[in-house]
Amino acid sequence: MISQSNSCKMTCIWKRLMLFCVLFGDHLMVDCFIGVNWGRSASQNLVPSMVVDLLLQNDIPNLRIYGPKPSILVAFEGSPTAIAVTIMKDFVMRKKWTNVKSMDDMLENLIIPPIQRGVNIQTLIIVHEPFTKVRPILWNITDVFRQTRASLDNHNLKYIRTTTSHFTDVITMTKKPSEADFRADIKGTMMGLLEIINKTNSFFTYNIFPITSVEQYKWPMEFGFMDNKSNFTVVDGAYTYTNAFEFLFDALVVALGKAGYPDMEIQIGQIGWPTDGSKDATVENAERFYRSFIPHIVKNRGTPRRRNISIDVYLNSLGDENQNIIEYGAYQRHFGIYAYDGAPKFSIDISGNGRKVYPTEAKGTVKSPSRWCIFKGDMSNKALVEAQMAAACNMSDCTELLPGASCGRIGYADRVSYAFNALYQIQNQENQAGACDFEGLGALTPIDPSIGECKYPVGILTAETVDGGIQLAENVFNYALNTGISSSASPALNISLEQLFFALPMYIIFLVLITK
Repeated sequence: MISQSNSCKMTCIWKRLMLFCVLFGDHLMVDCFIGVNWGRSASQNLVPSMVVDLLLQNDIPNLRIYGPKPSILVAFEGSPTAIAVTIMKDFVMRKKWTNVKSMDDMLENLIIPPIQRGVNIQTLIIVHEPFTKVRPILWNITDVFRQTRASLDNHNLKYIRTTTSHFTDVITMTKKPSEADFRADIKGTMMGLLEIINKTNSFFTYNIFPITSVEQYKWPMEFGFMDNKSNFTVVDGAYTYTNAFEFLFDALVVALGKAGYPDMEIQIGQIGWPTDGSKDATVENAERFYRSFIPHIVKNRGTPRRRNISIDVYLNSLGDENQNIIEYGAYQRHFGIYAYDGAPKFSIDISGNGRKVYPTEAKGTVKSPSRWCIFKGDMSNKALVEAQMAAACNMSDCTELLPGASCGRIGYADRVSYAFNALYQIQNQENQAGACDFEGLGALTPIDPSIGECKYPVGILTAETVDGGIQLAENVFNYALNTGISSSASPALNISLEQLFFALPMYIIFLVLITK
């Protein structure tokens, strides 16, 4: 445990810093961060060490992961990357756990050991979207939040901030942000959650997918972008909205105000644009979205109701997730900045300077041999062909075949080939196991069957297999065993030289003033 005297010293320092911010806050502009989500609901995932390198090479300082999986966290030992760990609902529901019975157990087994080994965990996101309409509601989220925050404090981990992420459907559908409010069915529970968030210096995390909201609200697709090319605007009293992001952000601002928390901090936990799965999910549109969105955030432009504020953002996402559950649209599997093999899909300037630059490619990926599984073309038993194609799609990912997607216009035989190959590659080309048999309908070929923009993939060998985002608490591979490390962690002070150079002289003046 951290000593009580050191804890008191840290508390005193933070109180002075908070007072400093109150006195000088109007004269300072706190920089936001642009982070990225790394979801792992994919048949093949880049190994964690590759992701560590990608983040460093692309100057991405913050990462959000789903579940404190030890094999991921171990790769970030000694890395400066700030990690936000999402505590998933399967832990809270205790469905897949035997050796982790409480929030204390979770911290002591899965959070504290990596911190002691140098992993820079800064945030716990306590459940992902507990109130969304597409999944069962987690009604005891307030108790879970309170227990987690108390457990962090009891382990002298006060510096780790806490939040809960919410989808835009927590807000009632509205024509103007000023009409927004939290849904009636969750409002009572939400009020309790907001109270504990406010009391514990936590914040509200909001997940925004403009393409989804544009479809749900029946807005023109152009309203999903922030380059002011849309002829559609929403006038709401003194405020004018030209894009979905500002509309949805301010709808939350209004709802929070009506709940009694007009100044609650809001962080964007997920935002992005997909590249496949529907007619509007394209590489060009993804590039266009980020080209205007990132500079808007980096320059602290804020929104009509919160002008010139810093908003921390996690882009969604690092890579595609071909096993992701489809709830709003097939495009949910194609939000990746990177393709499955670690190749960037489009240009994106994380710095916000508007440069047409591509992220660095993942180093060390090794593709499987150049062979594909295709349909022989035998249509004598069409029912069998359709059954085998359906089975292949059910066990892999065929969202590229949907209308408007990259392979949506290819012929029937080619569609069957795509389905067969998708499953064959997911199974790591296991020929001895009959992965390309399909009741005698499949055959191997060394010739790439890709057609135009419809690419037939080849798997990668340097990958981790899918874990569905499940937090593996069983056999925490001796992460916390026999280490001689106590069940607590002391915070590291993370501040850039530029920030220190600017703030330190002003803080010294402030200290002189208050000690006179």
